[in-house]
Amino acid sequence: MNTKVNIAGVEWNNPVTTASGSFGSGMEYSEFVDLGKLGAVTTKGVSNIPWTGNPTPRIAETYGGMLNAIGLQNPGVEVFIERDIPFLKKYDTNIIVNVCGKTSEDYIEVVERLSETDVDMLEINISCPNVKEGE
Repeated sequence: MNTKVNIAGVEWNNPVTTASGSFGSGMEYSEFVDLGKLGAVTTKGVSNIPWTGNPTPRIAETYGGMLNAIGLQNPGVEVFIERDIPFLKKYDTNIIVNVCGKTSEDYIEVVERLSETDVDMLEINISCPNVKEGE
Protein backbone atom coordinates (compact mmCIF):
# COMPACT_ATOMS: atom_id res chain seq x y z
CA MET A 1 0.00 0.00 0.00
CA ASN A 2 1.33 3.43 -0.92
CA THR A 3 1.20 5.70 2.12
CA LYS A 4 3.29 8.55 0.71
CA VAL A 5 2.04 12.09 1.29
CA ASN A 6 3.25 15.48 0.18
CA ILE A 7 3.26 18.10 2.91
CA ALA A 8 4.28 21.62 1.92
CA GLY A 9 6.27 20.28 -1.02
CA VAL A 10 8.11 17.63 1.00
CA GLU A 11 7.38 13.98 0.25
CA TRP A 12 6.95 11.73 3.27
CA ASN A 13 6.86 7.94 3.17
CA ASN A 14 3.75 8.12 5.36
CA PRO A 15 1.84 10.80 7.30
CA VAL A 16 3.15 9.79 10.75
CA THR A 17 5.47 12.01 12.78
CA THR A 18 6.27 12.50 16.43
CA ALA A 19 4.96 15.41 18.47
CA SER A 20 7.56 18.11 18.97
CA GLY A 21 8.99 18.16 22.46
CA SER A 22 7.96 14.58 23.23
CA PHE A 23 10.58 12.60 21.31
CA GLY A 24 13.85 14.36 22.06
CA SER A 25 15.83 14.39 18.85
CA GLY A 26 15.08 10.77 17.99
CA MET A 27 18.17 9.16 19.46
CA GLU A 28 16.48 8.79 22.84
CA TYR A 29 13.74 6.55 21.41
CA SER A 30 15.57 4.77 18.59
CA GLU A 31 15.90 1.53 20.57
CA PHE A 32 12.10 1.47 21.04
CA VAL A 33 10.86 2.79 17.68
CA ASP A 34 12.20 2.11 14.19
CA LEU A 35 12.72 5.73 13.11
CA GLY A 36 12.81 4.61 9.49
CA LYS A 37 9.14 3.63 9.71
CA LEU A 38 8.10 7.19 10.60
CA GLY A 39 7.23 9.71 7.92
CA ALA A 40 9.18 12.29 9.93
CA VAL A 41 10.82 12.88 13.26
CA THR A 42 9.86 16.23 14.76
CA THR A 43 12.52 17.23 17.26
CA LYS A 44 12.26 19.02 20.55
CA GLY A 45 13.07 22.73 20.51
CA VAL A 46 16.45 23.82 19.17
CA SER A 47 17.74 27.27 20.14
CA ASN A 48 20.71 29.35 19.05
CA ILE A 49 22.58 28.66 22.30
CA PRO A 50 22.28 25.87 24.88
CA TRP A 51 19.33 26.23 27.29
CA THR A 52 19.33 24.56 30.70
CA GLY A 53 15.53 24.58 30.97
CA ASN A 54 13.53 24.99 34.14
CA PRO A 55 14.86 23.99 37.56
CA THR A 56 13.63 20.73 39.06
CA PRO A 57 11.11 19.51 39.94
CA ARG A 58 9.63 19.95 36.48
CA ILE A 59 7.49 16.84 36.10
CA ALA A 60 4.41 15.98 38.15
CA GLU A 61 2.40 12.77 37.94
CA THR A 62 -1.37 13.11 37.77
CA TYR A 63 -4.21 10.60 37.81
CA GLY A 64 -4.55 10.86 34.03
CA GLY A 65 -0.86 11.09 33.10
CA MET A 66 1.72 13.76 33.83
CA LEU A 67 2.39 17.46 33.56
CA ASN A 68 5.75 18.87 32.64
CA ALA A 69 7.50 22.20 32.45
CA ILE A 70 10.87 21.28 30.96
CA GLY A 71 11.48 24.79 29.64
CA LEU A 72 12.86 23.85 26.20
CA GLN A 73 16.10 22.39 27.54
CA ASN A 74 18.41 21.71 24.60
CA PRO A 75 22.12 21.71 23.74
CA GLY A 76 21.83 24.44 21.09
CA VAL A 77 21.92 24.45 17.30
CA GLU A 78 25.64 23.71 16.92
CA VAL A 79 25.44 20.45 18.90
CA PHE A 80 22.20 19.58 17.10
CA ILE A 81 23.90 20.03 13.72
CA GLU A 82 27.02 18.06 14.71
CA ARG A 83 25.34 15.21 16.62
CA ASP A 84 21.65 14.87 15.92
CA ILE A 85 21.35 15.53 12.18
CA PRO A 86 23.99 12.90 11.27
CA PHE A 87 22.23 10.40 13.54
CA LEU A 88 18.80 11.07 11.98
CA LYS A 89 20.19 10.95 8.44
CA LYS A 90 20.89 7.22 8.98
CA TYR A 91 17.13 6.62 8.73
CA ASP A 92 14.75 6.92 5.79
CA THR A 93 12.66 9.62 7.46
CA ASN A 94 12.23 13.37 7.19
CA ILE A 95 13.67 15.70 9.80
CA ILE A 96 11.46 18.47 11.16
CA VAL A 97 13.23 20.79 13.58
CA ASN A 98 11.28 22.68 16.20
CA VAL A 99 12.99 26.11 16.35
CA CYS A 100 12.77 28.13 19.57
CA GLY A 101 14.20 31.41 20.76
CA LYS A 102 13.70 34.41 23.00
CA THR A 103 13.97 37.10 20.34
CA SER A 104 13.34 37.36 16.60
CA GLU A 105 17.11 37.43 16.13
CA ASP A 106 17.46 34.11 18.02
CA TYR A 107 14.96 32.43 15.70
CA ILE A 108 16.62 33.90 12.60
CA GLU A 109 20.04 32.68 13.75
CA VAL A 110 18.78 29.11 14.17
CA VAL A 111 16.88 29.13 10.86
CA GLU A 112 19.93 30.47 9.01
CA ARG A 113 22.20 27.80 10.55
CA LEU A 114 19.71 25.05 9.70
CA SER A 115 19.34 26.33 6.13
CA GLU A 116 22.90 25.09 5.56
CA THR A 117 21.95 21.51 6.58
CA ASP A 118 19.90 18.58 5.33
CA VAL A 119 16.81 19.14 7.49
CA ASP A 120 13.53 18.85 5.59
CA MET A 121 11.17 21.19 7.43
CA LEU A 122 11.07 23.69 10.28
CA GLU A 123 8.44 24.12 12.96
CA ILE A 124 8.56 27.54 14.64
CA ASN A 125 7.82 27.32 18.37
CA ILE A 126 6.00 30.52 19.32
CA SER A 127 3.54 29.18 21.86
CA CYS A 128 5.50 27.41 24.58
CA PRO A 129 3.93 28.33 27.93
CA ASN A 130 7.29 27.70 29.65
CA VAL A 131 9.00 30.66 28.02
CA LYS A 132 8.30 34.10 29.47
CA GLU A 133 9.85 36.21 26.72
CA GLY A 134 7.50 37.58 24.09
CA GLU A 135 4.34 37.45 26.21
